[in-house]
Amino acid sequence: MKSLASITNPFRSAIVSDPWHWDVVDVPEIHKEAFDLCRSSLDYVRNEHQSTSVLIYGEAGSGKTHLLARLQAYLAGHLTIYGQAPAAVFVSVRLQTSPQMIWRHLRNKLGEDLLRPTADGRSQLERILLPRIAAVCPDIGEPGSWLERVQREARNSSAASAATDEMEDVLDRLDQQTRLDDRDLMVVIGHLLLGRFRRDARAWLRGDSLPENSLRQLGLNADQDYEAEERARRMVLSLTRLTGPDIPLVICFDQVEALQSHQSDLAGLYKYGQMIGFLRDETSNTLLISCILSTFLSTLKQAIISSDLDRLALAGERNLASLTPGEAKRLVEARLNSSAEMREVRPAGLDRFWPLKEADIDEALRLRKNTPRLLLSYCAEKFDLAWRPDSLNETLPVEDFLNQNIEERLEQSAATASAEQADQILTHGLPILLRLSKPAWESRVIERFRDADMVFESPRGRITIILCNHRNMTSLAGRLRRLRDQIGEEVLEDSTREKLILLRDARLPIGTHARKTREHREQLLARGFQWVNASSEMIAALDALRGLISDTKAGDLSCNGESISISSVQEWLMANLDRKLSPLRELLDEILPENSGFNDDDFEICDDLNELLHNHHLVSVTDAAFRLGCDEARIESLARLHPERFGLLNGPPAVLFQLTLQAPDSADKPGMAIQEVR
Repeated sequence: MKSLASITNPFRSAIVSDPWHWDVVDVPEIHKEAFDLCRSSLDYVRNEHQSTSVLIYGEAGSGKTHLLARLQAYLAGHLTIYGQAPAAVFVSVRLQTSPQMIWRHLRNKLGEDLLRPTADGRSQLERILLPRIAAVCPDIGEPGSWLERVQREARNSSAASAATDEMEDVLDRLDQQTRLDDRDLMVVIGHLLLGRFRRDARAWLRGDSLPENSLRQLGLNADQDYEAEERARRMVLSLTRLTGPDIPLVICFDQVEALQSHQSDLAGLYKYGQMIGFLRDETSNTLLISCILSTFLSTLKQAIISSDLDRLALAGERNLASLTPGEAKRLVEARLNSSAEMREVRPAGLDRFWPLKEADIDEALRLRKNTPRLLLSYCAEKFDLAWRPDSLNETLPVEDFLNQNIEERLEQSAATASAEQADQILTHGLPILLRLSKPAWESRVIERFRDADMVFESPRGRITIILCNHRNMTSLAGRLRRLRDQIGEEVLEDSTREKLILLRDARLPIGTHARKTREHREQLLARGFQWVNASSEMIAALDALRGLISDTKAGDLSCNGESISISSVQEWLMANLDRKLSPLRELLDEILPENSGFNDDDFEICDDLNELLHNHHLVSVTDAAFRLGCDEARIESLARLHPERFGLLNGPPAVLFQLTLQAPDSADKPGMAIQEVR
């Protein structure tokens, strides 16, 4: 038999951070009214064919995300105590985004969760499409068997054409019934159902920019860059219609607080209210659930106009109240009972709270440890105090916790912050970074350049940032051409007062084939624009920063059970920005100072070198210089200046190598990703 000293503390890991990760320890009585409101609202949407909305608020640690996770588990059929769950699509949206990209963010999360696999292995998208296809085309028989057959035939070269024709016929009949009038969406759905071009089809559904050859392979039209937000809004509407009147779409919005870059910034919340109002009025099968901190309620009411505010809680609102004594005791008991190790060592006939006492729980409530997070943290300390007193020395001071937390975030962002996410990270993170480190620079309304993404002003002048993270060179060339037309013959000469920045993720080189893109870029550089390559380290650090700030604002960042205040985190960041997030200092230096110290033609050399390494992977400096018509010393100097873009092995002979190689179909073929170790 184990001793208690060797048993995992059952009260640790109390925070549910993702609604998709269901915590099997659940006490249905806790926040039952809020959960019942969500269920009854879902029934209303299904029965009345009319969208509605719910507002949930509570203290930090009160269990908002746990409530959403309970709803997700219920819809997935994991909670049998409520009976058979109705068919529905569950979507979770953390609002870590900017006002100008809020619809693109929603499209991304909607596409991501539609593609998420369910318990039977099928995606949510397949689960909603197959019943609709069966209703429109009863001659296909059982829809799951039909899909498996056409997928097999699509993989057989001799039968692939017939399978494709059959799928197109079925989807055409579905399109006529749903009246989507969205050819590209139906084409992508066909690819996804047949299992063809899966990586690009999934990327398109999420709203990622695709290069021209990928669009041609998919058979899709090129997107107009300047309509990106409007296209995302239309796509969200199309996807809600695709689910049909009998399968509601449950969209849960969390971390609404993250829409503010600072306390007086209300633009994102205003846009959020508009989006909620639009979805309520323009859809008929959507349940919209918003979760906020109780203390944020007044800010939300200040930012959102009254008509949209009414649409935020049409079905009602619920406050996640403090735990009652009965609820608190049931939660502690459930935690203890969930541990197989505890059941093994618990002597028969002892108190149900053993090794704690009922008086411990009463004491916790007297000390106002009356949210699930605070109560479980208190019980964790009591558990350790009784059986592992030495472990109390492991309690982290807040500063040490933040040091550890930011390291974990940096590691995670380095692995997950892709070039496809760069626009979201930059538009959300840069206002936060500037407000933190250079508060004199404030966001301003975009007026002069229609294609600008961000404008900041201070007594020193103005910074205009245009993001250029397109994989599609036709779209990027169009954006640069419009900028050139808007600036006309004007030449920006005083870069100390105004900076016009073209910013692109360094992982996205502009190849030699993109002649028009390069031509338009050179014309803009000649008129005073500056080209900034944001390294992957900069993007990852900015992603880590915005995640830390967002979690703090939403009350999701805690140390020893206590929420950490935003002022404490900001003070720590100010003291540790250069030490912990040095790439952000480099990013600020690129954006704020008068000169970057980088020659204009160096950008083309770097892009050419990137393209060369993409094709050949390993090239000597001598060979690269010959191929690009440059001096060897210059090639080697640029490689050393940009270690985030180029690998360099000292010679003789000096050799350049590509840092990351990605096989064309690696997303569809496990084991095809090749990582170069530096």
